[in-house]
Amino acid sequence: MLNRLKGILYDGALLLAKTGSRDLPARRLLIIRTDEIGDYMLWRKFLPQLAAYYRAQGYEIHFLGNSSWKSIYDLLDHSLADQTIWMNKTAFKKSLNYRYQLLKQVYRYSYETVINPIFSRDKRNDDAIVCATHARYRIGMKANPEAVKPYEQGYDKGLYTTLFDHPEKPLFEFYRNRLFTAFITGQPVSEENTRIQRGLLPALPEGLPEQYFVVFPGSRSSARIWAIEHFITVSNYLFEKYGLTAVLCGGPGDQPYTNAFEMAYRHPLVNLGGKTSLPQLLAVLSAAQCLISVDTGSVHLAAAVGCTVFGVFNGSQYKRFAPYPPAMHSRFFAAYPEAVEQELKAATVIPSKYEFTVNIPYNRVQPQQLIQLIQTHL
Repeated sequence: MLNRLKGILYDGALLLAKTGSRDLPARRLLIIRTDEIGDYMLWRKFLPQLAAYYRAQGYEIHFLGNSSWKSIYDLLDHSLADQTIWMNKTAFKKSLNYRYQLLKQVYRYSYETVINPIFSRDKRNDDAIVCATHARYRIGMKANPEAVKPYEQGYDKGLYTTLFDHPEKPLFEFYRNRLFTAFITGQPVSEENTRIQRGLLPALPEGLPEQYFVVFPGSRSSARIWAIEHFITVSNYLFEKYGLTAVLCGGPGDQPYTNAFEMAYRHPLVNLGGKTSLPQLLAVLSAAQCLISVDTGSVHLAAAVGCTVFGVFNGSQYKRFAPYPPAMHSRFFAAYPEAVEQELKAATVIPSKYEFTVNIPYNRVQPQQLIQLIQTHL
């Protein structure tokens, strides 16, 4: 009931934002990307081709992104758009005034075309922005059904003038984004991976050991938590077997986990929790022997700089975000709960339940499973 009431208030803010004067019509394109850092890393290589295609047609290019990864955009992609709009996603969800002001800004620009490349579209976030543009051409993907609440079924009827649909399942997200880009431009897309050139990264922070691994024990989702003692067991092995020093990383919101790890770990470590920007984290990962992490954006950052990944997953959205296809990153190793691994190995076709999010605790992955992957592949 509370969610429905909130939805009514959001709809009211959207209707109000779509009133009043607008700029004169012009060839303006808005590209929207409001989801998380991992989603952006699996898509950003296609932004140049989209921008070039529309710029050749005389469009002014605008980009609206999630402010949580603005520093990555500023480092790698800042030259691709003529103007940027940054959305504070938390404020957009919690403040009706902030929501109204951002939607009003989008409405006033009189965009001719809007592109929403997000598969898991959201009525209250990216789709609300598409609606606010009132653009003549509105291009998106046929929505991931998991992302649509039962009482919101059919809300987007007529919202898009063009929808891309690729029925193949499972499909790794990078490949879906590549197909979507080719669908829009009508041109072949040659990008094969998310790799970032080392020369584009900032200098390493001072004080890093010569040989180290990165441990990323936090997650913005409380459902994606692996016990600190599991991280410590694996980290102990990496120190005792290979002599690698732990470098602890995480954002400000991960401090409960980084602090708990630091208090319990008995070997040398460097704690960078809350002390690095995303570009600095990319640099740290690029020089690491490996990353130990749960299913977070950190695994996609690591893959983009060629860092070996040992990740903990629970089977959710299998082969959409993990494991990486070997052709994209051959050093990406995923551990799943043993029951999930056995089911996936035995099945000739991946069970449909793993197409979506499953409520299987990440703690069912045992630290020895990660250690075995390390023994085999590090």
